[in-house]
Amino acid sequence: MASDPLYSGMTAAEIDRQYNFRKLVPEHPAYFARWQAESEAVRARLNGRYDIPTGPHPRQRADVFPAGLFPAGDGAPVLVFIHGGYWRALSKDLHSFIAAPYVERGVAVVLLGYGLCPEVTMDELCGHAQTGLDWVFANAAGFGGDPRRVVVSGHSAGGHLTAKLVSENRDRVAGGIPISGLYDLEPMLGFEVNEQLRLDADSARRLSPIHAVPAPAPLLMPALGGLETDAMHRQQADYALAWAAQGNAVREIVEPGADHFSVVDRFAEPGSLLFEAALAMLRGM
Repeated sequence: MASDPLYSGMTAAEIDRQYNFRKLVPEHPAYFARWQAESEAVRARLNGRYDIPTGPHPRQRADVFPAGLFPAGDGAPVLVFIHGGYWRALSKDLHSFIAAPYVERGVAVVLLGYGLCPEVTMDELCGHAQTGLDWVFANAAGFGGDPRRVVVSGHSAGGHLTAKLVSENRDRVAGGIPISGLYDLEPMLGFEVNEQLRLDADSARRLSPIHAVPAPAPLLMPALGGLETDAMHRQQADYALAWAAQGNAVREIVEPGADHFSVVDRFAEPGSLLFEAALAMLRGM
């Protein structure tokens, strides 16, 4: 069954081969540098509001990009994006570039930050994400968004947080787009990142979205790059099956030719399978 442990018996070497994304994509520093430069340009160009506190931790901050004029106005759909970095790195500041094509098409965009491990625990980190989403619902009307039309998205660690938030806020969110998400955290117990995450068997299971699929729940659209590892494809397929097994609507996206990092580019690339599916979800609510 999809809820049973999926990764028992994997060696540490195999876990590293399947989940060490930076090793798998050695050109990842070029992605980060370009994302940073493009994001700085977007923040300079768009009429955004930056580093709004959503909680007491210094990384609990939100960047808000109100919908543009294409056909914006009050009541715009809201796309929330949560960055990746294996819960221990990166920031929302690298991802402002995602906002531009959605804002130009009448979608308000909110980027959420959160404290990182090991400074905070995984439970605290997940709480930061929840507090950020609470802030979005409380303040959406103030930036022209409709709190009834909020779609949560995120990449990698942010994909995990997206799935968790959609499950735990199923009566409030309109949909979810977890990208390259980790839905079963058991493999992390044998991976080097757990030195910072400090998961044990109990917390890994408790914080794994695949073990807490609600019903009913809104549309989920898990996505990943076609070039990602077998384990990542299995993570997505098993989670989609678990979501559907509860009678929930789900649509899997596999972005052709994309790796673990270039899939983020596709999320912000008009004409790509992932971007057009995300825009259709946002406009169809």
